[in-house]
Amino acid sequence: MRHRFLAGAALVLMAGSAQAQKLEGAGAVYDPLTLTLEGPQMDERTGDNPFSDVRLDVVFSQGSQQWIIPGYFAGCKDAADSSCTGGKLWQVHFLPSVAGDYQWQVRFRAGKDVVFEEYGGKTLPGNGAKGNFTVGEAQNDPVRARGILRYTGDRYYRYSGDNSIFFKLGPDAPENLLAYDGFDATPNFKSLRKNWAPHLSDYNAKEAKSYLWAKGKKGQAMLGMFRYVADQNLNSVSMLLWNTGGDDRNVFPHLLTVEPSEYEQMKPAEQWTKGTIKDRFDLSKLAQWQRALSYADKLGLHLHFKLQETENDRFMDGGETGRTRKLYLREMVARFGHYLALSWNLGEENVQKSGDVVHMSHYIDALDAYDRPIVLHSYPHQKERYLPYLGNGSALNGLSLQGSNDDFADVRPDIADWAAMSKQAGRPWVMSYDEPGSAQGGAGVDAAYPATKLPSERKTIIDPEHFMREVVWNSLTAGGNGIEAYYGYETGCTDLNCQDHRTRAEMWREGVLALSFFRTYVGEKAASMAPYDWLTANGDDYVFADPGRTYVIMPGKDEISLKLAGENGRFDVDWFDRGLGGALQKGSLASVEMSQASTSAKAAVSIGSPPAGGSGKWVALVRRAADEEIMVEAESFIAQRNDSVRRWYRVDANSGATPTPDPDDKHLNHASGGAYLELLPDTRTTHDDKLVREENFTEDAGSMAVLSYDVDFPAAGRYYVWTRIHATGTEDNGIHVGLNGEWPINGRRIQYCPGNNQWFWDSRQRTEGQHCGVPGGIWLDVPSAGKHRVEFAMREDGVEFDAFFLTRSAVPPSWVASLNAKAAPPKKAKEH
Repeated sequence: MRHRFLAGAALVLMAGSAQAQKLEGAGAVYDPLTLTLEGPQMDERTGDNPFSDVRLDVVFSQGSQQWIIPGYFAGCKDAADSSCTGGKLWQVHFLPSVAGDYQWQVRFRAGKDVVFEEYGGKTLPGNGAKGNFTVGEAQNDPVRARGILRYTGDRYYRYSGDNSIFFKLGPDAPENLLAYDGFDATPNFKSLRKNWAPHLSDYNAKEAKSYLWAKGKKGQAMLGMFRYVADQNLNSVSMLLWNTGGDDRNVFPHLLTVEPSEYEQMKPAEQWTKGTIKDRFDLSKLAQWQRALSYADKLGLHLHFKLQETENDRFMDGGETGRTRKLYLREMVARFGHYLALSWNLGEENVQKSGDVVHMSHYIDALDAYDRPIVLHSYPHQKERYLPYLGNGSALNGLSLQGSNDDFADVRPDIADWAAMSKQAGRPWVMSYDEPGSAQGGAGVDAAYPATKLPSERKTIIDPEHFMREVVWNSLTAGGNGIEAYYGYETGCTDLNCQDHRTRAEMWREGVLALSFFRTYVGEKAASMAPYDWLTANGDDYVFADPGRTYVIMPGKDEISLKLAGENGRFDVDWFDRGLGGALQKGSLASVEMSQASTSAKAAVSIGSPPAGGSGKWVALVRRAADEEIMVEAESFIAQRNDSVRRWYRVDANSGATPTPDPDDKHLNHASGGAYLELLPDTRTTHDDKLVREENFTEDAGSMAVLSYDVDFPAAGRYYVWTRIHATGTEDNGIHVGLNGEWPINGRRIQYCPGNNQWFWDSRQRTEGQHCGVPGGIWLDVPSAGKHRVEFAMREDGVEFDAFFLTRSAVPPSWVASLNAKAAPPKKAKEH
């Protein structure tokens, strides 16, 4: 292990050449690439400061998109192997997210503290260097094809490649994961440094050899640990990047001023004030961290980076985002910001001032080019600290929640309450329960794990079934994106001393079944679901639902009676064995039927009992029969009649001229299938335009411009009709709907008032008392199963018609609000 000591020097104008730029890794989308540049010869410890006095940014562009990526001082090309302390190489890592031709251009400058100034200092040789490369479409690696984990504005993080929701499960411990004896200059305070020996047998040399360091001599056990986590189908690991003065004190990216053994003896604050060089970083240690974390990234693991903890979150700049903190954050983003799935956690059990948290969140958000998860963690009884950050109060987009007791009673209300508050504030947060339970408990060691192998005495035992129900399934059915399991201080293998994730092997086995269930059977529907525990008669059921469509029910002690008030139609009932997994199974009832006569507010129906046998641990999945919801594109009509005065015309990217007058431009943006129908000519768009009955307006449903669709209905009953219209004026927003040549009163006068000048889903009927329409007033009573003719007819000319949707549910589809919001025109910037 090498030791480094501080030596000061005055700033000197840097000389040197940056004649070479080398680009490596350009391939398919989401393949990371590295641009290496030659710059001035510098040292991590002596002379001018390469971390503060040189600024490297590279601007990558593709079409109209642009990414500004911070670079860092790498020193030499093999720092992880040679433990070099300096050199003349700088690097930038970039993740291309779209295929096509890219350009890059270097911004490279030097001067005192130039890293904090976007355009300060003097240019270095190589500034302005540019080049190009091409990124291909095909991505054969399924991990990389998934894309970058991003915040997209809803309550789940998603992968950019396939838009899939990230449901999370993994260890939250040990927090000192990087306190590893294979890394340079890593102390051993309280003998908490790790060797990860229990996972040496998990090392896969064929796959991981290139990620070792010290010329292949170090890293096997740590890489084996990551391999074990991935082999259990877990998808997340958590770690502190800086814990100087904290619980462990052995993890930091900075250079030491003293021997590690002397650092270990210092008081917490002195470790920072006297034992650390606050503005210089350890090149080889960081390069070694990169090797290890790059392997975790290759395996598809989400990296939960905790930037600080409560004991030291005011060490840097007194808690503010000043010179020291900015240097640290920039170095972390530059070094690690190119991994596919990561979260920036601003602090564990954070106690900074709210304004300081806000500034820190915005600073890291500006550095990171990929809309990453940015979260915060607080003490369990100090969650009111989150209030100032709601809405646009910060760049936070999620919470890393902590519990207080091993009954886990706070899990559900924490997730549900903060999800609701953040949504109400206009910026939904993603909820992850990352430290469930008490400081002593949390996730207990498996009963079968030998006590003789534990690093400390097991004083607290947590019922594994209680943890599985009240933490894993509870968090997912409350609307959280998952959990990380905390190892309490009395479990025998703890948040600081644990080196063997097999201590929770049984918990991992059952936990991944929960993730499998949500990925397979819930998936995208989760974005439209929320906790609705009151929809069953039992007080101990957990219900996660999109009412009228999908219900996931974690049953309590009694048989489930599900309240389906206002619903009619058939609901399929399936059961999932959460202890053994496997396919969905049928219980005593394959389905339940709700009729129009049973839709009172108190209506409830038993869904029967789960199958016999299995593990005896069941989750119910109740779904509206798949064939009872019908979506039809407007342009797929089979016939058009009564069209001599007004006619429906298809509009798409290739459509030609249409009859005039037609005052509208094409509205293909957000149109389903890239096409729609428009009723032309359009001679009346506003109330001031002349109304000519039976020409530009008709109340005689079915008399003008009738579109016919043959629809195969699965069952008789009432079907509510939703239409997607683009209304550009007050007189371009009404049509009629009928069935089998009949035009019932409940299908007449479909009216659009909200959502003008955009594509908008709605179901409203105009009445004498409500000219903008009564919500839910449009339906068709279908007399029998089988094929029937659904027809739409003109009420006003100029209507633009994209699609219609038929459903047995009287409850508005939950996706309606989301699609309407996405199609809304951009808001105008506020004037100042």
